[in-house]
Amino acid sequence: MELTGIAARASALTAVGDGLMALLTGLTVAGAAAVGANAVADGRLSGVALAVVVLTPLAAFEAVLGLPLAARQRQRVRRGAERVYEVLDAPAPVREPERPAETPGSAFPLRLEGLGARHPGAARPALDGVDLTLAEGRRIAVVGASGAGKTTLAHVLLRFLDTESGTYRLGDTPAAALDGDAVRRIVGLCAQDAHVFDSSVRENLLLARKDATEAEVRAALARARLLDWVDTLPQGLGTLVGEHGARLSGGQRQRLALARALLADFPVLVLDEPAEHLDLETADALTSDLLAATEGRTTLLITHRLAGLEGAVDEVVVLDQGRVVQRGDVATLLRTPGPLHRMWRQERATDALRGATGETPLSAAPAEDDGATARETVAAAR
Repeated sequence: MELTGIAARASALTAVGDGLMALLTGLTVAGAAAVGANAVADGRLSGVALAVVVLTPLAAFEAVLGLPLAARQRQRVRRGAERVYEVLDAPAPVREPERPAETPGSAFPLRLEGLGARHPGAARPALDGVDLTLAEGRRIAVVGASGAGKTTLAHVLLRFLDTESGTYRLGDTPAAALDGDAVRRIVGLCAQDAHVFDSSVRENLLLARKDATEAEVRAALARARLLDWVDTLPQGLGTLVGEHGARLSGGQRQRLALARALLADFPVLVLDEPAEHLDLETADALTSDLLAATEGRTTLLITHRLAGLEGAVDEVVVLDQGRVVQRGDVATLLRTPGPLHRMWRQERATDALRGATGETPLSAAPAEDDGATARETVAAAR
């Protein structure tokens, strides 16, 4: 709504400016014609000269017709420059070491101990006392409500945000001792808002690895369950995807982003809410494919959905207000009263109200809760 209002005001100003310029031009031409006609009537001006008198204001105004547009563009450029300077003048979000340490031969285990992090200007820490260990090949899901600190954890892992307390190590090397780009060559991100460039499918993938062969590109697409669709396109890998991937569906954009991350072959892959903003059926199918595509790869999945996690991850970590409130394997936590179990019951009720099939997304759920969940669903529907 705010963007629509801004566009409407800009259009109104443009219309007013163009209208005033046309009115002023018309009045000037009419005035010149009236004066010229009187001069012709008095014999002081010939008919040919009258045409010149009438056309002269039109020619003169052509030279200044672009001034309103120039004024608007100047305002836009000025505001754009202000935003650029705000970014340039802002303090660096992370402190880069003066003499970066050498990249460790192995990034494992990736370990967080008592980690705390705070966004600039925030009153309370976004993460507080978080412990997490990612061994090679291990797959962990981090779940929690919006604002629990899940995305902040991803930012810390990629060194987009400094730690306030505790330690973050890659192997035996503190991440803070490494250059930020070196950390991001180890820890890769597939985010919910991964950018897709106005180029071809192939060029979007080669951003991850410029020297990738055609076979490697196709293999990455196959793992992301996108190859069959690409092969149906008229230009195949050379098909343009449009600005911000406008010619792709939301699921296709996320699969393309995953294929790019797989092609980059990061030792650690962070999937940050990859199915966000998709309908439930598409989101659950995409999450299932993402977990299948990353099988055997060290993966941290950040999600608010529990469907499909059972048997797909080694451990689930529940965050609440920046703290770890529960952790363990999915089946055990579902049999234990606590935050994860409550999240699962709420998810089932919400899915039922949205027209889901009613099937239990996680088979390990305790059967004795079926009646309670059904009663909650009926009550919510009323």
